[in-house]
Amino acid sequence: MTRKFNTLEGFVRHLRERVKPNIARAVHRGVQDGADLIKTETKVQIGQYLDGPESGLPTAPLADRTIDDRIRKGFSPDEPGLRTGDMRDSYGTRVSGEALRVEASIGSDDIKAAVFEVGRMEQNNYQPPRPELAVAAFRNEEKVARGIGRMVVRAIEGRSMPNARATDNE
Repeated sequence: MTRKFNTLEGFVRHLRERVKPNIARAVHRGVQDGADLIKTETKVQIGQYLDGPESGLPTAPLADRTIDDRIRKGFSPDEPGLRTGDMRDSYGTRVSGEALRVEASIGSDDIKAAVFEVGRMEQNNYQPPRPELAVAAFRNEEKVARGIGRMVVRAIEGRSMPNARATDNE
């Protein structure tokens, strides 16, 4: 969309009336959509082994005693972190209010999710790290940044926020 201004005053009015009020909303929308994407990707990964160049990968196979315990309790033998789905479903997002600086937190209040992410180093109760959240954030960093940028460009152009997520339409 190309917008032309006949005068400097017209351009300043556009910035004051259309852009300035919408920039904070655009940043918030982009950050919220990005946080939601990372949360969703984290939840999708749980129950699978991760492989790739990211730190902590590939994830270790489940221990034989863990597989035996899963089978004994009626769960599939080889889906790391996924039994009832409660831990996976506990992931959420928190995003600060509309502003030029917006902060997002993505994670879980479930202690099992924290232990799953960073591991446990106790000798009798060792659990290797399974960095689901860190990997989802790393793998989607550029997509999130581009999504925030698209929302800001929409605000600068004086367009409303779309119904689709900022991170869609890659």
